[in-house]
Amino acid sequence: MDKTQETGLITIERGGSYAPCCYIVCQVFGEPEKYDWDERDEGTTVLVQTDWDWPEIACTFGWSGSCDETAIDDAGEYLDSIAGSGVIAEDPGYFE
Repeated sequence: MDKTQETGLITIERGGSYAPCCYIVCQVFGEPEKYDWDERDEGTTVLVQTDWDWPEIACTFGWSGSCDETAIDDAGEYLDSIAGSGVIAEDPGYFE
């Protein structure tokens, strides 16, 4: 992975056996059509364990539901539907 070409973009992965019950926000590198990320590189990832954070993260990735903690279950369902699919979003500040 070429980490010299930061994009200001992120993607979301599901933790799987590496981090069960969690989402992983991954910093994206490269150029369009060649984007790359590593969900196991602790220097370029943020582990999201707390379900209270799910609505805000879901909104970052285009979810149109409530972006506060009242919508935890719905946000989790949305994140499940896009995690690992390669959906890319602008980084709102996870990697500043």
